[in-house]
Amino acid sequence: MAILVKKHVMASSALVMLLCATGAQAAADANAIEARLRALEAEIAKLRKEARAAKAQAAAASNAANKATNVVNAAHAKVDPNAPPPPPPVFVSFRNGIFVETEDKAYSFKVGGRIIVDGGGITEPLNGFSNQVGFRQIRLEVEGKAAKVWFYKLQYDFAGTSQITGNNQVLGGIRDFFFGIQHPAMTLPWSKDPMFIIVGNQFEPFTLEMTSSTKYRSFLERAMAVDGFGAARHIGAAVGAYGDNWSAKLGVFSTSPEDASLNPGQNTPSTWGVPKGAGWVSTGGAQYVDVAGRMTYAPIKDEHDLLHIGVSGRYHSPNDATGLSDDRVLRLGNRLRSEANILGQGLLGTPDLSCGSYGSGGLFGGVPFSPAAGNCTRDVTSYAFELAAAHGPFDMQAEYVATDYHRNMDKVLQARASGVFAPGGSSAHFSGYYVYGHYWLTGDERATAYSTSDKAGANFFEPKIKNPVSAGGFGAFSLVGRYSAINLNSGPYSGSGLANMLAVTNPTYSPAGNFAYQSVLNAGVAGGRQENVTAGFDWYPDKGIHLQFNWTHVLHVSAPLNDYNIVGSFLPQRQGAYMNGAHPDLFEARAQVYW
Repeated sequence: MAILVKKHVMASSALVMLLCATGAQAAADANAIEARLRALEAEIAKLRKEARAAKAQAAAASNAANKATNVVNAAHAKVDPNAPPPPPPVFVSFRNGIFVETEDKAYSFKVGGRIIVDGGGITEPLNGFSNQVGFRQIRLEVEGKAAKVWFYKLQYDFAGTSQITGNNQVLGGIRDFFFGIQHPAMTLPWSKDPMFIIVGNQFEPFTLEMTSSTKYRSFLERAMAVDGFGAARHIGAAVGAYGDNWSAKLGVFSTSPEDASLNPGQNTPSTWGVPKGAGWVSTGGAQYVDVAGRMTYAPIKDEHDLLHIGVSGRYHSPNDATGLSDDRVLRLGNRLRSEANILGQGLLGTPDLSCGSYGSGGLFGGVPFSPAAGNCTRDVTSYAFELAAAHGPFDMQAEYVATDYHRNMDKVLQARASGVFAPGGSSAHFSGYYVYGHYWLTGDERATAYSTSDKAGANFFEPKIKNPVSAGGFGAFSLVGRYSAINLNSGPYSGSGLANMLAVTNPTYSPAGNFAYQSVLNAGVAGGRQENVTAGFDWYPDKGIHLQFNWTHVLHVSAPLNDYNIVGSFLPQRQGAYMNGAHPDLFEARAQVYW
């Protein structure tokens, strides 16, 4: 019995111990579960708080958007329904200057410019510089269009030369300065775009090379014939049109900011003719007037081959202008610089063909540049023929230019009777030409640079550079060669005969009984003649950069009575001996950047 009781006691004790151990474990588990529940409750509370904050923020944003919408709606409610729509977005580019254009291409604005530096030297300076360097052009320009149909351009040159071989030359100032309209209503059945009307300072439509930009010419300088007879820029109005392979332009023009003097003298009588007080009538000081036109046609035109032909004409009425205010026509050739302008070697040039610049004595003493209008020249007609062709990397260009002077012989005789130097008869003819070849060593092609749509007429622009330096290439290299000639002599005693006669005779200022004096007065126009050959190379390393070098050899020059360095009363004090036999070499280099 005792043993049985003892066994029950032991069993009871074991059970109690087991229950105690189980309870302790359960209590521990319960505590862990409670701690985890509390952590989860805290996380849930945090999430609820963040959700309430996000909801409040979204509500605030919605309220702000609603307010903005209400403001916009209110603004639209007040807008006039007839008001124009807001301006469209614009396109802006800095690739070549600053260019801004609206999305619909109705408005555009471009800011550009150029810097050109020239330098060189001469083996025989004659009346030029032994060597010289300077800025040829420093230009800024703006151009653009408005309302799709209007266009405009303003170009100003800050560079210029104040004195070259005794003659004031073109100073810095206005170049292109015009506006115009090109409206769809003016579209011709056979034109590419509508015809245009242009007003302001612009190139007269005369010759191919004169209307070409300095930036893209194959040579540093224009050929003598073009530089001597070309019209350059003048103030006027013109109408033009163009197609895929043709162009035409016609206009009326007058004075130019590039003239030596913008106006002839006002109320200034001639020094001969009817004296003042006995029926004298004022000259009035009327400016010259030009009518000029040019037409071109390209029967062959693609990216590799081109054939271009053109013709241009110009009628010039001097009115009361003289060699002072109309020097490029009435003192023909006086700005020529042997196709190397920076060196200033001027060997040619006629006397004032209006007799005006010599109204107070001129060649034989007195004031050389009087503003008096002699009116010896009635009108001048000029004409030019042009040819250009290209085949692959080879291209060529040629032009013939001529001009005819029709004079008032009674005025010429009156001038001679007064002892004024008035050479030439009732008419005079002058002419010149050039031809050149051009080969691209890098395989580039000038045909890609041809366009008929420029407002100055069909011409050549920057070629497409196949391998620019910026893309790892060498740019576009080319070799050029040119022959050019100009003849400013017309009539008897206009060449070496007159020079030889003056060299062996001692003229005096007395008109009577002096063979040399009478011969000079009755001589033809002796502006001289010159022939040059030029070789050089061009390099376009990248778009907007053009480097050039030219060597010019003077094959022939004769200029016994040109219009330079008048410092005294007779020829030996002017430019010196007759230039026949001089063969100077001129070297000229140019670096230019344009944008």
